[in-house]
Amino acid sequence: MHLPEITISGEEIFEVAGFPVTNTFLFGLIVSLIILFLFVISFRKAKIIPGKIQNFCELIFESLFNFFSSITGNREITKEIFPLSATLFILILFCNLLEMLPGVGVFRFLRSPSSDLNFTIPLALISVLYLNFLAFKKFGISYSKKFLNFKNPILFFIGILEGVSEISRILSLAIRLFGNLFAGEVLLIVISCLFAYVLPLPFLALELLVAFIQALIFSSLITIFYATAVQHGHE
Repeated sequence: MHLPEITISGEEIFEVAGFPVTNTFLFGLIVSLIILFLFVISFRKAKIIPGKIQNFCELIFESLFNFFSSITGNREITKEIFPLSATLFILILFCNLLEMLPGVGVFRFLRSPSSDLNFTIPLALISVLYLNFLAFKKFGISYSKKFLNFKNPILFFIGILEGVSEISRILSLAIRLFGNLFAGEVLLIVISCLFAYVLPLPFLALELLVAFIQALIFSSLITIFYATAVQHGHE
């Protein structure tokens, strides 16, 4: 069977008012709408005694909150970063899982956003900027001393290192997610093209595990970064 062309970035499939729409952007938009629809349906008529769907969603949020709280060691800090961390976990998990749908990665107009650096870099950038915004909002102008401190040359140099550290965090988050999902996508495409039945199943099971772990790692690291930023602000 002929293997489809594999590229490290999304492929443009059409334009809207001069704006190029790639297959990864389109798929990410579809995933976002699916998530939005599911949670609107689940919580549109929230009840004190929840139904099965509402109860399932609440269980997910409660489990995530308890997990992130075990990382921060402080439920108040978790409340501040939880909306971002939970959203990242759910979004990335959905993107990763939908990668395994038949045809995704094979057909030109379908490709997982997580396998495109144009998705993972902005996601990491926005996440790191937002957690720093939360820390700045919490501590005010004093938080900026983490990056700009002119009291002495040593503190000024440390501030520069902190800035470099934030950039390295963005790159490490983006490249880790991209690398694992892109490699998994390539593996699934190759195996599926060579062996249509049975043999791809163990690789699909492995990718299910990777999909969950990568979503958990990304959201956990954002939580850790915020907890560290808050601790730094208290110093």
